[in-house]
Amino acid sequence: MSNDFDVVVIGGSTTGVAAAVSAQRIGAKTCLIEKNGYLGGTATAAFVNRFQIGYGVRGEGVIRGVFQEICEGLAELNGIDGDVHKVEAAFDNEALKKVCMDLCLREGVTLYLHSLVADVHKVDDTIQSVALLTLGGLRRKIRGKVFIDATGNGDVSFMAGADVEIGRPFDGLLQPMTLIFQIKNIDPDELKKVDFDALWPRFYRETGIRTPSRRRIVMEPMTLSPTTIGLCMNHVKGKNPLDVEELTSAEIHARDEAYRIYSFFKKNVPGFRDCELITSAEIGIRETRRVMGEYVLNRYDILGGQKFADAVGCSTAWIDLHNPLGEGVLHEYQPKDEWWEIPYRALLVKGIDNLLVAGRCISATPEAQSAIRVIPTCIATGQGAGAAAGLATTRELPLRSLSIHELQDVLRSQNVWFGQQDDMG
Repeated sequence: MSNDFDVVVIGGSTTGVAAAVSAQRIGAKTCLIEKNGYLGGTATAAFVNRFQIGYGVRGEGVIRGVFQEICEGLAELNGIDGDVHKVEAAFDNEALKKVCMDLCLREGVTLYLHSLVADVHKVDDTIQSVALLTLGGLRRKIRGKVFIDATGNGDVSFMAGADVEIGRPFDGLLQPMTLIFQIKNIDPDELKKVDFDALWPRFYRETGIRTPSRRRIVMEPMTLSPTTIGLCMNHVKGKNPLDVEELTSAEIHARDEAYRIYSFFKKNVPGFRDCELITSAEIGIRETRRVMGEYVLNRYDILGGQKFADAVGCSTAWIDLHNPLGEGVLHEYQPKDEWWEIPYRALLVKGIDNLLVAGRCISATPEAQSAIRVIPTCIATGQGAGAAAGLATTRELPLRSLSIHELQDVLRSQNVWFGQQDDMG
């Protein structure tokens, strides 16, 4: 297998899949590097089984393109719960694994699974190659013309020496981590009779666990099975996922809490008598590094529905900022039928000529990042980055010399929507 590519995408999340597929469709020879043995990232590995779509514009979703293809693929497998234009939609994560894999294989993307980027080789301000650490211990070099960091943590950007920011500017604290888990074999009819608000005091006394919201112990359904529920109930606060000891501590703590929650329900709540626990493969991480680009998206861009001449996508996702220390979640929304745009400059990594960033770690403030990090919006950033990388390599142009109009035309041809001038269908 050749180790030379036009576009190298690191991180096989839904973001990375969108980036790789978009670049390959333009004619760029593209590979996708993923640490797990499957694709989908947090959506599949951490049981984040819901698309937070936003309220849309005039009842229509604004994120189309690869996201819409993924939804259609899920629908063919009966793996999504109906209308994807509503605010949120649950999906089956096994179906998502298949849809993501099929998309990449159908387009001819080269996959490197079970592979971690261990090093970045850079000459001046240009990345030449990345070194892969595989299960065989090999450090295979993958060379590319353009690289896309879709790791979610800005790993490649950090290794390449890019400027990054972590946490809130005044104390460096990050949003808490959460281990999402599922409980199967419940009795849905019995569950409907449970007053969870009344159950809260006893739950807290016996488990000592405070949920993100006292008013909601069991989250809305995050699975497609009526006898399985998904729970997003533990917040591990004050830990930095970039510190391996703190991340290990978070996993241990969260898994212990999940078992205590499950045990309480099984013992005390009607409908849970015969239930079984299923935990996700890894804890869910809301934020780590934010890679600094040519533009930094901010809270006012999100809430004000900011439009950009160099937009590569758009979203109606809202600010969803979880308190790093105490209880509560800050939700702030755009006006009805308003949307905000993702500028290409927020994907251009400052100081590195051939590196783009996509997903939750693009150039943004903590407040804006909390809106960007949801799956559909991350997919939009990935498709934008992939199209730019594909166009740059096929045109043999630097990333910063691309015609924005041509880039937007390419994205339109991939069914990306750019506002009222485009047909909402």
